[in-house]
Amino acid sequence: MKNIFHLPAILLLLSLSFAGCDKIEPPFKEGGGGQVTNDTRKILLEDYTGHTCVNCPGGARLGHELVHLYNGQVIMIGVHAGYFARPKAAPFDADYRTEAGTAWDNFFGISAAGNPMGMVNRVNNQGAYNVTAANWATAVGQAAQEKAALSLNIQTTYNSTSRNLKVELESKVIHPLDNKLMLIACIIEDSIVSAQSNNDPNVGATPTIPDYVHRHVLRGSINSPWGEELAAAGQATANATFSKTYTLDLNSAYNDQHVSIVAFIYDDTSKEVLQVEEKKIR
Repeated sequence: MKNIFHLPAILLLLSLSFAGCDKIEPPFKEGGGGQVTNDTRKILLEDYTGHTCVNCPGGARLGHELVHLYNGQVIMIGVHAGYFARPKAAPFDADYRTEAGTAWDNFFGISAAGNPMGMVNRVNNQGAYNVTAANWATAVGQAAQEKAALSLNIQTTYNSTSRNLKVELESKVIHPLDNKLMLIACIIEDSIVSAQSNNDPNVGATPTIPDYVHRHVLRGSINSPWGEELAAAGQATANATFSKTYTLDLNSAYNDQHVSIVAFIYDDTSKEVLQVEEKKIR
């Protein structure tokens, strides 16, 4: 298991990369989560950000390196919420805020603690859910060692003419869970180009990157900010299966070539994310 032995060193390098703004060069194979299967416990990394946050491009870069390093085990979403996400005079007139992102930000107190900031599987660590960008690598490394309690699969059917989208979600319990389980399904749009404040010349132009590529942008939740019940308390017994289906018309403003569905299951009591999956619609 050569990869496991190299994991601490890689996590240290990633943390130093953010602090020193030095890009980690490939290869990324030394470390990470190993082979990813349907039963692997995947990791939700939420990057709470805003287009006038000067430190956020560095945080986003660190998140992308973790996604690359863990080869499919880490799923990242960019949540534009809080003060730095507010639209301002051009070129910062875009508005990527969402009802779901604002609700999460307020409930978990993420942007109030400063940006860039995020959550890793929404784990509550001594009363706090927020994780600074410099600590994402450590938190992800710890989460990568945990076993999956359930699987999650996504199937999508999309008509590019009508833009009608059908999303089918199915989960199977691997290890019994006592608490009520909730399911959230989100629309994510990747590679949106617009201005971003920046103070790191190693990331891009300063003080503004006019053509910054915003990655993994949360566009909204399909089934409300907090989702809906997947399994009542006591129902998640071994080998039990649960499914949900949603249909919607995709917003005409979204580039469907860059749209994916991110769905995750969480414990309604602790709010911890137990499984997450992503699938492009095209």
